[in-house]
Amino acid sequence: MIEKTWKTPQGSYYNLFADMLTQPHLLVAGATGSGKSVVINGIITTALKDSPAAVQFVFIDPKRVELVDYKPLPHTLKYASEPGDMVQALQYAMYTTESRYKAMQARHEKNYNGGAVYVVIDELADLMTTNKKQVQPLIQRLAQIGRAANVHIIAATQCPLSAVIPTPIKVNFDSRVGLRTRSKQDSRNILGLPGCETLPRYGQGYYMTPAGLQLYNIPMYSPAEVQRLVDYWKHHSRPRLRWL
Repeated sequence: MIEKTWKTPQGSYYNLFADMLTQPHLLVAGATGSGKSVVINGIITTALKDSPAAVQFVFIDPKRVELVDYKPLPHTLKYASEPGDMVQALQYAMYTTESRYKAMQARHEKNYNGGAVYVVIDELADLMTTNKKQVQPLIQRLAQIGRAANVHIIAATQCPLSAVIPTPIKVNFDSRVGLRTRSKQDSRNILGLPGCETLPRYGQGYYMTPAGLQLYNIPMYSPAEVQRLVDYWKHHSRPRLRWL
């Protein structure tokens, strides 16, 4: 059983989400209603403290309702909710990654010195169910090589089964958020340990990184806060060229 060590973000309540943004890739998993959207929206909203020159997104939204509010942002490179479009969005992210590697090779650099691209997948299970043969190799390759190119995956799922998160993908997500699960086995699938099944329905989660495991009270941005920030960028930032 996981030892319940509590930690509450101090100072700005953006600290937890800012820390999550420093990870190469992040998996957020938990049962329906456990707060996955709260975590994902918190991470995105924290990233939106930066301009489109520093942060851009590829949004993959199989349910068509969770990420659509971010579609008009100048930070958004791609928004996809249809099966074919979602595959194309992943291919675009892969193209961006490979283009950055070519630029790094030409400059004799080992890491890309430029803005971050976050590939945000709202429900990985839906994506894998719809287009697994096309999607799995793209996600696997992005997870393997994206870090040096400053291209990162943030994926959420309510179904942390091996069919949804195969081992070749899972091993590249060494940073994970475990919210309430339906069973001990689901908790083990996420964190390698039981414990998530004992969490409250929402409001708390385990955050695992290579440095260790910590239980947090998950801060929440209200819908009004999110909308204010989206409206600000829509009206105060000119559309930018899609950079590589």
